[in-house]
Amino acid sequence: MSQVRIRVQDKAKAGDVVNVRALVTHPMENMQTRDGKIVEKNYNFIHKVEASYNGKPVFEAETTQAVSQNPFFSFPVKVNEPGKVRVIFHDTEGKTYTGEADIKF
Repeated sequence: MSQVRIRVQDKAKAGDVVNVRALVTHPMENMQTRDGKIVEKNYNFIHKVEASYNGKPVFEAETTQAVSQNPFFSFPVKVNEPGKVRVIFHDTEGKTYTGEADIKF
């Protein structure tokens, strides 16, 4: 089962740029070949990452199966008030994996 881990600094103040680090445990299937040809199947990998801070979008990325197993993402967020960072990972099987972290002042 996949899980999301998020790390942010312990304390911030208004106007700070906080580095958000998020990791999801996921197998990230790689494309397979047989006799030099791509094996046609639906590969399971994280294809989209979304992040919000206090409900407002702050980061979005689309990925391919070229991303390694257990992908890690890091991005900056400028904070003006204490709040919650939420990161959602979407895979190609339609599953979502969500993690949250509080940014404290």
